[in-house]
Amino acid sequence: MSDIQNILVATDFSERAERAEKRAAMLCTGHKYNIAELMTVKEYVQLEELARLMNKSPEAANTEVTHAVLRELQARASGLSDECGVKFTCTVRFGQPAIEISARSEEIFADLIVIGAHGSNFFTDIFLGNTADKLIRRCRRPLLVVKNEPTFPYRNILVPVDFSDDSRQAAQLALQIEPQAEITFLHVYDVMFASKLSYAGVSQDAIDRYRIKTRQEALLALNKFIDDLDTSRRGIMRDVVLGHPSAIVRDYAEKMQTDLIVIGKHGRSRIEELIVGSVTRDTIHWTKCDIMVVPPLAV
Repeated sequence: MSDIQNILVATDFSERAERAEKRAAMLCTGHKYNIAELMTVKEYVQLEELARLMNKSPEAANTEVTHAVLRELQARASGLSDECGVKFTCTVRFGQPAIEISARSEEIFADLIVIGAHGSNFFTDIFLGNTADKLIRRCRRPLLVVKNEPTFPYRNILVPVDFSDDSRQAAQLALQIEPQAEITFLHVYDVMFASKLSYAGVSQDAIDRYRIKTRQEALLALNKFIDDLDTSRRGIMRDVVLGHPSAIVRDYAEKMQTDLIVIGKHGRSRIEELIVGSVTRDTIHWTKCDIMVVPPLAV
């Protein structure tokens, strides 16, 4: 991916979806790209019930509902265009939202999918929480989950790094998403067997030296990781912190007032394509800022 050019925004016409629409328009403006696609998905069960209530065939109900939804979608797109200067094309699909959104992203070769989430209660949200969860598992395109009202471009981006291929993909996309933002690459490390060394008769001085050496090695690895990205971009920060990745990422993002976390889908513990890494899952669930999940080979 050479740049963010083709953005797909999924909406259910809710307030949270409106946040996603505005963020997508803001990204388009920042990348000087003036067109994106706005889509909505109606489930078949709703269509069948409407056909019964309208006393029409499913085909006739489909046509009527599609036209009505498309008008509403176009009105939404027109408002965004007037506000942000970005033109949105409109698409209406029927089916399961996660499946249809994922399929459409492949059809148009989307560089980014943007959806809304209801604050920090991401997975408990009745409609979009379930859809977003399924999209993260299914989708092969980068997915931006917007939790907050977009009042300004992203200014402080956090990229958790575990040196996996997925982590590298996330880092490369983070460098592209907001050219003027400050980016912090964070590696959370562990001192293996540290708690057992004292029981084995190892002196405290030796344990302290081991801790220092482990931190130095983590920092060297992070420096090499950043150097391998081959970027001349300014505003790159780096940090290594001892602890549990999920808790550290959450607390670090809050302390640094991060407004976007860009994270790989799997990390080192990949088992199969449909499994989301535990750190990624916890980050999505517990952090308050926007989250971008980057699948393998997305860049």
